[in-house]
Amino acid sequence: MTKPIQIRNEEVVRDIRELATLKNEAITEAVATAVRAELIKARRAATPAAARERQIDEILARVRALPRTGQTLTDNDLYDDDGLPR
Repeated sequence: MTKPIQIRNEEVVRDIRELATLKNEAITEAVATAVRAELIKARRAATPAAARERQIDEILARVRALPRTGQTLTDNDLYDDDGLPR
């Protein structure tokens, strides 16, 4: 049998009681709902797709941080009046 959880941090207990009151739920139900929601987010973040998205976001952040040099090209610079490449 697992041991019951005792929370000795009064701030956490106060937050749990406030959450239960705001959601009009029993304390156990409020904690269960909050924990399940966090578990879903944590499991989703642990997937390979989430790791790949984080890598892409990191690459994009590095690219966006690069200084802009030279002239910005427009469609007129790249294509002629018929839409063909110059």
